[in-house]
Amino acid sequence: MKIINRKKILIIIYLFLISFIILMFSSKNSFLYPFNDWVDANAFFTVGKSMFHGIVPYKDIFEQKGPLLYLIYGFASLISFKTFFGVFILEVLFWTVALIYFYKILKLFCSTKTSLIIIPIFVTIIVTSKAFTHGGSAEEFCIPFFFITLYYFIKHFKVKNLTKKEMLLNGIIAGLVLLIKYTLLGFWISFTLSIFIDFILKKDYKNSFIYPIILLLGMFIPLILFLLYFGLNGAIYDFFYNYFWINITAYNGEQIGIFAKIYQIVIGCIKAFGSNIIGLIIILLIPIFIWKLDLKKRAKILLMISILISILGVYYGLKFYRYYLLFILFFISIGLIVIFNLVDNYINKINNRLYNVIIISVLLVSIFNSYYNANYKEYLNIDIKDLFQYEFAQIINAEENPTMVNMGHLDCGVYTLSGLIPTTYFFEEQNISYQYFPDNIDAFRNYIKNKTTMFIVYFTQKNEKSLKNKEVELFNNYDLIKVRKQNFEDKHYYGYLFKVKE
Repeated sequence: MKIINRKKILIIIYLFLISFIILMFSSKNSFLYPFNDWVDANAFFTVGKSMFHGIVPYKDIFEQKGPLLYLIYGFASLISFKTFFGVFILEVLFWTVALIYFYKILKLFCSTKTSLIIIPIFVTIIVTSKAFTHGGSAEEFCIPFFFITLYYFIKHFKVKNLTKKEMLLNGIIAGLVLLIKYTLLGFWISFTLSIFIDFILKKDYKNSFIYPIILLLGMFIPLILFLLYFGLNGAIYDFFYNYFWINITAYNGEQIGIFAKIYQIVIGCIKAFGSNIIGLIIILLIPIFIWKLDLKKRAKILLMISILISILGVYYGLKFYRYYLLFILFFISIGLIVIFNLVDNYINKINNRLYNVIIISVLLVSIFNSYYNANYKEYLNIDIKDLFQYEFAQIINAEENPTMVNMGHLDCGVYTLSGLIPTTYFFEEQNISYQYFPDNIDAFRNYIKNKTTMFIVYFTQKNEKSLKNKEVELFNNYDLIKVRKQNFEDKHYYGYLFKVKE
C-alpha cells in the first residue's frame, strides 16, 4: 500500500511540475512575464477583486462572463492583488487536476510508461497553439472539468456503468461550467445524451431517465449556491439578464439558416487553426482516431457526436475569437492516445535506462518548444516599467482617493496595476455594437459630462487627431496628460490618460 501511494504521489508531482514549468514559459500570468496585458484577463481580475470588496457582479458592476470565473480571479487576488501571480498559481493547479484525469484516461488504453510520455506532448501542443491566448481564459479554467467528464464517459463504456454518485459528480461539474461559460456546455449535453442512449439500447429504461435527472440535480447544486448569493444581494434578475439574456441577444447579428450557419462554423473553425497545421490535422483525423479506439462501436459514434455538439455549442454565435478554439483542441488528447497506442507495446518493453533517456528527451523538447514557440515570447524581454499601464498607474496613485474608468476597449490593465476598484457600474467599454446595447456608451457619455471620475484611461487604435474628432466633450472636460503608443496582439494601440479639468 505504501509503495502504491508513493507511486501515485510521484506521478502527481510529475504532473504538477509539467504544468508549472510549461506554463511558466507560455502563460503571461507567469512571474517570468512583466504583466498580462490581455484585456479579458484584466476584466476578470477587476470584477473578481471587486467581489471581495462588497461589489456584486451584474448588479453593481457590468461584465458578461460567468460568476464562478470572477470568483476564481477573486481568490487569485487574495494571493497577489496587483499582479497575476495568484492567477498563475490557480492556473497550474487547474492544469494539474486536468492532467491527473488525463492520466487516468490514458491508463485505460496505454501502459504507465507511454502515458507519462504523452502528457508533456499534449500540454506543449495546447499552450503553443494560437488558441492559447495570453493565459487565464474561461476555456482554460474548464480544462479539469473537461477531462473529468471525458474520463467518466470512457469509463462508462469501457469499464462499467457509471454509478449514480458519479453521475451526480458530473452534474455538479456541468453546473460549474455553466457558471464559467455556458456556451461550453455542449460537451456535457452530449455526455448526458450518450448515457441516455446507452441505457435505452441496453433496454434499461429506468436508468435512461433517472441518470439525466441526477445530472440535472447535480447542476443545480452550484447554481443554487450562486443564486443564494445573488438573492441575498438582490441581484438574481441582474445575473440572468446580464449573463444570459445580453449574451444571447446582443451578439446575434445577421440571422441565417441552420445549414448556412453550420457551413460558416466549419470554415471559421478551420481558419481559427491558423498556422497550427499539426493541431488541424489531428482534429480532422479525430473520426479515424476514435474509430481506432478500443471502445464499443456505439461509444465511438456517441463520442464523435459529442465532439460535433461541442463545436456547434462553441461557435453557434458565429464568433471566432481565437481562444474559442482552445476547448476544441482538448480533443487532440484522443488522437495522441491512438497514435501512441501503435508503439505502446514497444515502449512498455524497453529497459528502464533507455526509457529514462526517452522520457527526459521528451520533457526537454516539450519544455523547449513551450518556450521557443510561446505566443508572446518577445514579451519576456520587456520591463514592466516600460508599459503604459505601469506609468499610468503610478500617476493615478500619486493622487489622493483617485477614481478612474476605462474607455475605448475592454480593461487594458490599469485597474490591475493601480489596485483601484471601480466606482462606476460600467468600468470598461464592451465589444458589443451600440445598435444592440447602447447602455454602455451612453453611460460613458454621462460620466464625461458629469466628470464622474478623476481619471479616464482611453485604450484604442485611434491616433490623437481621430480621437479628438470622436470625443469632443472628453477633451473639453478632461486634460490629456499622457499618451503612449504600445503594441497589443500584434497591433498598434494608444494609451491615453485624461485627468478631469479643475
